[in-house]
Amino acid sequence: MSTIKAAPRAKGILVFLMLLNILNMVDRNLIASFGPRIIEDLQLTDAQFGLLTGLVFVFFYAIMGLFMGALADRVHRPRLIAAGLILWSVLTAVSGAAKNFLQIGVSRLFIGVGESAMTPASMSIISDIFPQSQRGTASGLYYLGVPLGAGGSFIVAGILGPMIGWRNCFYLMGGLGVVLAVGLLLMRDPVRGAMEPPSLAPAAPPVAPVGLRNTVRDLWAVIRANPALAWTMIGAILLHIPIGAGNFVMVWMERERGFAPGEMATLYGLIYIVCGTAGTFLGGILSDWYQARWPGGRIRFLAIMMVVIAPLTIGYRFADPSSPFFYIGLATALFSVSSFYGPAFSTVQDITPVRLRGLMTGLLLVACNLFGLGLGALMIGFISDLLFAAQVAEPLTKSLLVGDFFGIFTAPAFFVASYYLQRRVSEQASEVAA
Repeated sequence: MSTIKAAPRAKGILVFLMLLNILNMVDRNLIASFGPRIIEDLQLTDAQFGLLTGLVFVFFYAIMGLFMGALADRVHRPRLIAAGLILWSVLTAVSGAAKNFLQIGVSRLFIGVGESAMTPASMSIISDIFPQSQRGTASGLYYLGVPLGAGGSFIVAGILGPMIGWRNCFYLMGGLGVVLAVGLLLMRDPVRGAMEPPSLAPAAPPVAPVGLRNTVRDLWAVIRANPALAWTMIGAILLHIPIGAGNFVMVWMERERGFAPGEMATLYGLIYIVCGTAGTFLGGILSDWYQARWPGGRIRFLAIMMVVIAPLTIGYRFADPSSPFFYIGLATALFSVSSFYGPAFSTVQDITPVRLRGLMTGLLLVACNLFGLGLGALMIGFISDLLFAAQVAEPLTKSLLVGDFFGIFTAPAFFVASYYLQRRVSEQASEVAA
């Protein structure tokens, strides 16, 4: 039996998509990186800042993610990403000129529309240039863009911010994105289903696009038939609540942990890059390794890992900033949230029919961002304002612990997902044997 090998240009395409994802995350997280400066300059409350980093951005990002996922299943995917890149880059530059909450809020809203094209199309492309056995690793490499980009945004704030100001940093990153869009316009769209085993690859392309109503019905049928998908999404939502709370990290460190303005930005960015990269890279590789040897797949590996490191990811909130435990816990938390992407997204790709992969990725992004990140950031800001008004000591710290509490339930959700995933594997093996 012949082994399916990755497409010849697969590594080059993957690296380019990863670079675009880095830029995606830098642009998205610049507002969090410059949080204290932007709050002061635009006179924002914590709740308004939570809206900017949460719902204002992710509402259209999440809703449009479904639309972009459906488009990714039908149109030229590199050109779709290029259109989104140009839109979000232009609006990133416009954000630098904002004078108040409304102006920066409108810009953030449309940045979300542009960025929603990136991941559904990219994950669909990756599934067509790498075989199933390598998708966890490939997805993890693509998602290196998250820690490298998010961490890079804090380095931009720590190094370039004092030199040119937060507004010019937004102008600079917006211009870079427009330039990189040219490479996408020159890229060919990989053949769909090329890396699937013969029994799963489509025999022929559809004569005409399937109607939206039928597509949504088919999507719902796939989820109902496979509870592993639903439980993976539940776990993703719970994990993204503390991720959304992380938008307050610079505000928290300066306001309630005693760091001077800008003191922690560069160091935090470096910790994020090192530990986030390790989490993303090892999450993909180790989950592939685990899946090849033990039942439950990549999702069970995630669940086990999160149980083991939970004391560190919660405990550092109570540690003194001068204590090594503070930095160990912070590094572990960044490792943990970054390790999720490769195993979870590659698992969803594996158990979703080829023709629905882009849309299913879009649906997963809706679950993660709208209900997790968006509501999480707003909840933290709102609770912080209430506790501050009530004169409670360290209101932001206590608000962040609420977000951490929701994250604790990620592991049980992933354990349930792994149970259904293993049952599905066993049923398929029995059908083949029969």
